[in-house]
Amino acid sequence: MLRSVIAATLMALLGAVCGHAQAQVVISQVYGGGGNGGSTFTHDFMEIFNAGPSAQSLNGWSIQYTSSSGTTWIVTNLTNVTLQPGQYYLIQQAQGAGGTTPLPTPDATGTVAMQGSNVKVALSNSTAALSGSCPSGGAVQDLVTTGSANCPNPAGAMSAVNSASRNGNGCTNTGNNTLDFTIAPAAPRNTATPAVPCGGGGTPLISMANIALPEGNTGLTPFVFTVQLSQPAGAGGVSFSYTTQDGTALAGVDYNTASGNGSIAQGSSSTTIQVDVIANTATEPDSQFSVQLSAVSGALPATLSATATIEDDDIGTFAIHDIQGSGSASPNAGQTVNTNGNIVTAVDTNGFFIQARDASADADPMTSEGIYVFTGSVPTVQVADEINLTADVSEFFGLTELSNISALSITSTGNALPTAIVFDASRPSQDVNALSCGSSNFECYEGMRVQIDNGIVARANPSFGTDPYAQIFVSASGERSLRTPGVLYPLVPGVDNPAAGTFGGNPHIFEIDADALGAVPPNTAITGGSRFSATGVMTYTFGDYELWPTAFSVTEANTMPRAVRAGQGGDELRIGSFNMLRLCDTQANTTFTCGDGGEPNQAELDLKVARLSDYVGNVLELPDLLAVVEVENIAVLTQLAAKIQTDFGIIYTPYLEEGNDGGGIDVGYLVQSARISNVVITQLDATETWLDPDDGQLDTLHDRPSLKLEGTFAGQNFATIVVHPKSRSCVDAPTGANCTQANVDRNRLKRFTQARSIALRVQAEQVAQPNRPLLVIGDFNDYQFSDGFVNITGLIAGTYDDAANVIDLGTPNIVTPALWNAVTSLPANEQYSFLFTQQFGAILGYTPPPSGFDTGRDVPIMQVLDHALLNEPARALFTGFEYGRGDLDAADEDAENSTTAIGVSDHDGFVVRLVLDRIFADSFGGDQ
Repeated sequence: MLRSVIAATLMALLGAVCGHAQAQVVISQVYGGGGNGGSTFTHDFMEIFNAGPSAQSLNGWSIQYTSSSGTTWIVTNLTNVTLQPGQYYLIQQAQGAGGTTPLPTPDATGTVAMQGSNVKVALSNSTAALSGSCPSGGAVQDLVTTGSANCPNPAGAMSAVNSASRNGNGCTNTGNNTLDFTIAPAAPRNTATPAVPCGGGGTPLISMANIALPEGNTGLTPFVFTVQLSQPAGAGGVSFSYTTQDGTALAGVDYNTASGNGSIAQGSSSTTIQVDVIANTATEPDSQFSVQLSAVSGALPATLSATATIEDDDIGTFAIHDIQGSGSASPNAGQTVNTNGNIVTAVDTNGFFIQARDASADADPMTSEGIYVFTGSVPTVQVADEINLTADVSEFFGLTELSNISALSITSTGNALPTAIVFDASRPSQDVNALSCGSSNFECYEGMRVQIDNGIVARANPSFGTDPYAQIFVSASGERSLRTPGVLYPLVPGVDNPAAGTFGGNPHIFEIDADALGAVPPNTAITGGSRFSATGVMTYTFGDYELWPTAFSVTEANTMPRAVRAGQGGDELRIGSFNMLRLCDTQANTTFTCGDGGEPNQAELDLKVARLSDYVGNVLELPDLLAVVEVENIAVLTQLAAKIQTDFGIIYTPYLEEGNDGGGIDVGYLVQSARISNVVITQLDATETWLDPDDGQLDTLHDRPSLKLEGTFAGQNFATIVVHPKSRSCVDAPTGANCTQANVDRNRLKRFTQARSIALRVQAEQVAQPNRPLLVIGDFNDYQFSDGFVNITGLIAGTYDDAANVIDLGTPNIVTPALWNAVTSLPANEQYSFLFTQQFGAILGYTPPPSGFDTGRDVPIMQVLDHALLNEPARALFTGFEYGRGDLDAADEDAENSTTAIGVSDHDGFVVRLVLDRIFADSFGGDQ
């Protein structure tokens, strides 16, 4: 599991390659905090040192980086500098390491985001990138590896400090073995640091290392600081003053104050300072104090300090709820604790979960009664064991856990498991302003047993390289993760849209890793919309809350694909719409790329056409008329019509008019001429312009101009208008450099202006043909309600509300009588045609992990973008509306590898059913 991989990395070995023992310029320190919040320094860095007797030009040199197993080297050039004997050179790298100690002014900066504990760093006398896993000879002057198993001479275990420092302030160079390196960070040095040549000469450097020791139980424990010179003191020796200073440790309580004067005699290199720590038997967090040196004479620098960590060696006994605490992190982090009488609830390959017995639980709903115990290997306990445990409390990427077990005993077996917390419609909370755990919805259940009786899968398995059927997103309420009206949380309505409301982002949605504990076999596909029951343990892994089930059962599978009702023939008119996700030909274009991921080759196009034919025939069940969206030209639409005829024997006549889209996509129709006659196609407002605030000029308004179809079915004239307004990109709020407020304002205005133009056309149709059925269909790129900014669907339908939108229509609705949205005829759980994963960032207890697996809270939002708006004559004939399910609810791995309808688009298409003889439909149709 990833958990054990990370842990193994942090315990990797330090190694270095032989063959550079005589190098004059060496790597004196490598520090890769890897974004670790426990790091010392604020940035990753590399430090080099001239250990030779003469000046060395670095012009044309480089320092290069790769991961411990990597073979691709990232180059940081070193130019226009000459390094004097005993002089250092500091290169600050890109990644902030999370510590508090700033670097001195770096001599150079690089772009490397170094990992913690597992890196390879090479010094080269060339700027050409090195090759191979373990380069040597040639341009390589020095090579230091940490956490590498593929370079020889491992030289000691790395610790969480993530640093390898060359001994002797850089002078030790005996072949890059164990004697050369200390696994601890030293103060980084730059060219401004006084040069101290190896073997004497110049002013010695004075240093004092940090120390960490157990406090002891009785009396006084001596903490001895060693004051060290880089070379023997010169004439007159070295003198200094020293004093202690409180940190989290307090003088007179945790240690005895010490102060005075110290010295190092001529010819000597070190002395010591002793501070007595007051021992005790109370359990408490580790604490720190420092020793400050000042008025240093005969050495540099003139002041320095070192920190002493008093390690608490007293072990208290704590209940799990006390260890967990009511916040996001344990109040006992860093301590060794006893916790007794808890029951094992689940066992992993390298750890297990325990939970307090029901009778031992406290009355605070904000504290969890469960916790994860990390063992690093297969545990010796079993579910239902009662255990006593001594271990360290730690925070692993936000997960409170017990690790470094020093004592474990099984006191009984076969015990009843603690009662599971029931997740349902009320828990976790669906109200973002009243979360179940205060500032989050899940933290107070971390490590605890959870039971779900009527869950529904909000999103099928995503696919990752090493996990093709990854964690599903679920709701315990039985309701899908649907978009509802309002501005996107945490935005709130303002004076321009006071009635908009806020969409809370579905805080109750969480993840289930169904195969984490073996509840389902690996690589099991679980489709969106499937209902399930589950029991498991709640955990937090790499920025996300997850349930790891011990039992998982699909109670009602949503089989893919799921077709709409087949046509009934006779006087039932079936009108469909489908966004075909950039159906483009193979011809390269000089001004745009049309295809989804690039222009397809012939084989790719043939496969897509075959899959679309399967979708039209077997999922949409061959509607009489199909509005198509995102199609490049009439030629490729004709190819699709021919494929459908080959596959199903149904003849469709294709219609498409070229528009203005910069990516080459248009709207069109496929029409069964055997069912629909007198077809007339009219492109609407292709040359209409608007004043574009981007350039202050009149530009084309409609990228994909609407296309009207007039036709006759069973003696009844009708009309449709297929639309595809501007996308929703840069609509909700500014996000980063690519989406400024000016972009947002411009995109909202263009969408509004397009919708107003379409509404005028719709109203003109109603006035001219008040008794003719009219349907406005297509991908509206908008919801069935307001997003709080511009409700273009409502504007086209005649239901626009100025109070719920930022841009006001300022007049009565254009379309009257209003059109009716057939989407609203569906049950709530079926009201979606597009899936969007919303990235909310660090919010509600979700945080981005240091290695960047995610951006914090990400949640799938099922939303309606594809609509059918019916005027009153059309609604009078309406008998049903369905989406054909084949795209959004499939597991990503199945969609990506499909040769059928599954996953052929990022939208689900729909079919509207109209029946001219409503008496027949009501009496015999069987689907009201």
